[in-house]
Amino acid sequence: MARGVLPVLLSVALALPALLRAGPASAAEGDRVSEVEALAAQAKQYYLAGDYGGAVAAYLRAYRTAPAAGLLYNVAIIYDKKLGERDLAVDFYRRYIAAPDADPSVVERATLRVQELKAEKAAVEAATLAPPPPPPVEAPPQQVTQPVRPGDPGRTQRLAGWVTLGAGVATAGVGVVFGVQAQSSQDDFEAGTTLTEKHDARDQGEQQALIADVLYGVGAAAAITGLVLVLTAPDGEAVSGLRVAPTPEGAALGWGGVF
Repeated sequence: MARGVLPVLLSVALALPALLRAGPASAAEGDRVSEVEALAAQAKQYYLAGDYGGAVAAYLRAYRTAPAAGLLYNVAIIYDKKLGERDLAVDFYRRYIAAPDADPSVVERATLRVQELKAEKAAVEAATLAPPPPPPVEAPPQQVTQPVRPGDPGRTQRLAGWVTLGAGVATAGVGVVFGVQAQSSQDDFEAGTTLTEKHDARDQGEQQALIADVLYGVGAAAAITGLVLVLTAPDGEAVSGLRVAPTPEGAALGWGGVF
């Protein structure tokens, strides 16, 4: 048996006892059991044939006939592992977790998978929101009115360093915005009065916090890179750095330079 089929077959077995626990069944109840068994077998055949949409439809028809948590788990597995529908997979995993007849050991696996899918989604969104790396900076053409000063090979490097530093600070600033939004979502979670409101607020807050962390990291890395470029640029006639200047009160310490 293929490795990908095993979770579906195990979860199908969970659906049938829910129909049989009531004891001797009436003719109508027996028909329901037979119908669910037939639909589950049909879904398995669709799955093995690679018709994952057909398998989902068959499992959902079986669930409408007799709601059982195992059928919801099957649908979540197919959306997750075969169809790549992250949001739908999370929705059906959550419905399985909330079902009263869910298996505790399977609930643990489903909960872990929901967290993994949410992290994957947040990482993709963070990568989309992150600003692209700054393009190489070239000094604009200038009209030379006096002889060009020799001995300043670090001009371009210093200029690129300041640009990179600025981009890093801006990225970190966007991270601060997401951090504030995450805190607001935490407040919404605490103020929520229903389970749905709390779930939505928690999910949104976790996503915003993850994006904020990613942007903090990207911004810090860019800022550090820019600072290193500025400080390691070859010396010219004027170099950035700490300077001490005399004042009427004594002396003043400051940062100065040319880029």
